[in-house]
Amino acid sequence: MTSLWRAWLTVPENRTAAAERVLDGWADAVSVFELVSGDRPGPGSEGRGKGWADELWLARVCVVEGIAAAPPDAAELARRAAGEGLPAPEAAPLAGRDWAAESQAGLPARRIGRIAVGDPGKALPPAPVRLFIAAATAFGTGAHPTTEACLAALDRLRSRTGPGMRPRAMLDLGTGTGILAFAAARLWPGIRVAASDIDPAAATLFARNARTNGLRLRAVQADGPAHPKLRGGAPYDVILANLLYRPLMRLAPEIARLAAPGGLVVLSGILERQELPLRLALRRLGLRFRRSRRRDGWSTVEAARPRRRRPQHRNGCRPQPFRL
Repeated sequence: MTSLWRAWLTVPENRTAAAERVLDGWADAVSVFELVSGDRPGPGSEGRGKGWADELWLARVCVVEGIAAAPPDAAELARRAAGEGLPAPEAAPLAGRDWAAESQAGLPARRIGRIAVGDPGKALPPAPVRLFIAAATAFGTGAHPTTEACLAALDRLRSRTGPGMRPRAMLDLGTGTGILAFAAARLWPGIRVAASDIDPAAATLFARNARTNGLRLRAVQADGPAHPKLRGGAPYDVILANLLYRPLMRLAPEIARLAAPGGLVVLSGILERQELPLRLALRRLGLRFRRSRRRDGWSTVEAARPRRRRPQHRNGCRPQPFRL
């Protein structure tokens, strides 16, 4: 068990980047949560961020939260916040708890199409693909709607691809526990799988989960698909990125460049209200929207790179690349 500290700021949506800069350098992890209307303090409430006018609550409001093992330097964070024109962050200790054990204790085994997922210590339902995933500190157990939607997209693709049209290469950005990479490796034996995560701890957990599932796969620590080891594996017939809206928008041009003609791009981790801007960005990059899946306020977008006209061989036959 570890003792953790939490520091947070309540800011308008358009100031979340500034709030993240305040917490950067101290926080081991930074998250942004939008407050729904029921969470917002009403007139006269003491729950408002100090120094903010009532008009703050007329806009979309977010809590920017940092978590770290070391207590924050309140004076330093206040100085940074003042430099960004923000109120001083609030801070409080988190009780020492075994977060990994608690998250796994309430996590039931589940099945998504052909894929069954569960903790290594639990029995899995019958399924063609069975994966044992230890969540630990990384994201991706199949329980979150965004991960489930990505698994469903892989299962749906498997239903549509015959033996002669199987994907040859897959890229998993923000791999976390490795669940999506492992699912692809099992759905299409022999597929070349590349996986990456910005968190160095994720690579260690990925390797451990790969061994548990009898897979010889490794993840690359990288902050995006421009990493030489990822770019060198292009083009990819399948690209999955289960991240957040801002990283997805930043990485979308490179993702589009790495997608093979006819390839599938699955982007998840966005809120429903963020789906349309992301779809418009993908369209500008030459990707065609195929479908979206919405659940519990989250959205997953599927798009495809159009196929080029295939030249005929001298014998009149055409090569058969992967296609949706």
